Amino acid sequence: LLGESGSGKTLTLKCIMGLVRPDSGAIRIDGQDTVSLRGRERDQLLSRCGMLFQQAALFDSLPVWHNVAFRQLQRKELNKEQAHVMAVDCLRSVGLGAAVADLLPSELSGGMQKRVGLARAIASQPEIILLDEPTAGLDPIMSNVIASLIVRNVRELGATALSITSDINTAIKIADQIVLLHAGKVAWSGPPGEIADTGNPIVERFIHKWKMERAA
Repeated sequence: LLGESGSGKTLTLKCIMGLVRPDSGAIRIDGQDTVSLRGRERDQLLSRCGMLFQQAALFDSLPVWHNVAFRQLQRKELNKEQAHVMAVDCLRSVGLGAAVADLLPSELSGGMQKRVGLARAIASQPEIILLDEPTAGLDPIMSNVIASLIVRNVRELGATALSITSDINTAIKIADQIVLLHAGKVAWSGPPGEIADTGNPIVERFIHKWKMERAA
């Protein structure tokens, strides 16, 4: 989901997660309308999902490995030793060494925190991965690194990923299909290779504004 601030990207994600109830319409996953799900049914749906938050949303007081394995520890699916081993494996999947596992989030750079957030998102081997502005606040080089890690891990898991972003480069790098939102509505959708030549004035304005902001 691509679009500028206020276009409805984050609200759409919140509706999918059940944090906000839509005024109308349906959200279907595997053909099932999920809007009315509550309690155990909602929990079962969320257990199939992994989430990468915009600012990584790591717990400052917990070491990196505990952040990665937070869900498994909370649900008592693993003991601490098992969780540590699992977390190190996930960290390796995002290009981080075992030594990072025992650090605190405050000891990591912004790019490393994003990688830890991605490691946590894939730790449960989810069927669905939701990504909230995965490259926000990163320089172009690190943005490309994170985008490549997302593509690789999503493919290895065989998962479905939905990412929201305002960065065209990120969208083109990670997406099979792009949907551009404008004022809460779909302005255009199509494969990444077609976005630069749509003839759609809303898309063209968005691309022009994005280029101007990048050049500033």
